[in-house]
Amino acid sequence: MPTFFRQVFKLKGGKAAYIRKKENGTYEIRYRRDGFNLSVSSKNLADAKVRFIQALYSAKPNNTNDKTIFGEYATQWLEVVKRPQVKENTLAFYRFTLQKYIIPRFGRMQLKDIKPIDVQKLLNDLEGKGIRRGTECAYVVLKAIFDFAVAEDLLTKSPMTLIRKPKHETKHGQAFTVEEEHTFVERCINSHTVCRYAYILMLFTGIRRSELASVQVSAQWITVITAKTRKGESVKTRKIPVSPMLQPFLPFITKDVLMVSLDALTNTFKKIMPGRHLHELRHTFITRCQECGVSRELTSLWAGHKADNTMTSNVYTHFSEEFQLIEIQKLRY
Repeated sequence: MPTFFRQVFKLKGGKAAYIRKKENGTYEIRYRRDGFNLSVSSKNLADAKVRFIQALYSAKPNNTNDKTIFGEYATQWLEVVKRPQVKENTLAFYRFTLQKYIIPRFGRMQLKDIKPIDVQKLLNDLEGKGIRRGTECAYVVLKAIFDFAVAEDLLTKSPMTLIRKPKHETKHGQAFTVEEEHTFVERCINSHTVCRYAYILMLFTGIRRSELASVQVSAQWITVITAKTRKGESVKTRKIPVSPMLQPFLPFITKDVLMVSLDALTNTFKKIMPGRHLHELRHTFITRCQECGVSRELTSLWAGHKADNTMTSNVYTHFSEEFQLIEIQKLRY
């Protein structure tokens, strides 16, 4: 190992890299100009030079003259990259987050000029206003955009690498008690709103709000398209047998009931059951099934969940329709 070495490594074309010897005896060659940010180390100086030259000629410089505007790039990313990958409601989530929280702050800035401190200030401002869910959403969208910009060599490093993901505690809600459930059904009937029988259907089947429009009703079964199917995957349907609790209301589950708007469902529910959440109807159905002695695997099947990650539950367990129609009779309380 040489005891003396030149601290400047001259290259063709007038380029020059800086060499330093670390305390552990390792040689480091750095080159941070012309859009490059390279650092190569080795215990052997000659080896370090060879590796540096290889790294230099294989590296792509950051285009410091790039003047891509963030708002234009984000909009293009949304339409070209995300639209083919996600469902329309997920696309709407990305679009809303961009327009509501991100574009007003970064829309006119150049992509390369947005620094970690700028992102952190935005997230801090949102969280300071109590917009905790929006803070988390803004982080997710910004990270996806900047990661793609790095992959396209528009940036050498994402400003999100120094930002911690904000934590938003989701309120999962809880099931109604049997007494609350009876009160809810009575209020639904007396409300005379178009939503009332939609709520009762959701209560006694556990279907999600977004699945309501896909429901098909027969004398013994409620068939629904599972909302959690990802774009590009085959459509998944599930069947929930009509329980003794749902049976009296079956004639009132008409097409108009199934086509009620999602906003109407949410807003009307708040008036009927103040302080409770619409998704708690699903919690209630699953809880009642368990309380009435329906097996966990069968409850998961009706709810559209995986019972567990075992091969037995996911592949080899198939409940006959006859068995399911018998088991649903337990749901009588």
